[in-house]
Amino acid sequence: MALNPPICAGYEPLRVQGEHFCLQRMGVEFELDIKGMGKLKGYGKVIVTTVRMVLINPEGKPEFKAFDLPLALTHHEKFEQPIFGSNRWTGQCRPLNN
Repeated sequence: MALNPPICAGYEPLRVQGEHFCLQRMGVEFELDIKGMGKLKGYGKVIVTTVRMVLINPEGKPEFKAFDLPLALTHHEKFEQPIFGSNRWTGQCRPLNN
């Protein structure tokens, strides 16, 4: 996971070698709970690639413009589709470095 990965002027993440974009959704509300930093909330878009999930918060404060979740490091994922309300994905992500 990485806070503020490199993003282009059009709020698109810079691709890593061999990465392909799979899905993009606008109007997504997200909340992250990071040990030692607390909760970060944002509203923007999510981009799912073959390697990672990138949450982009274009109107956010400079300390939280984007967040990168490598798919290989996520665990305890749960996707909920309630009858009433929005779909919700929850999970945990190990840090890139210990």
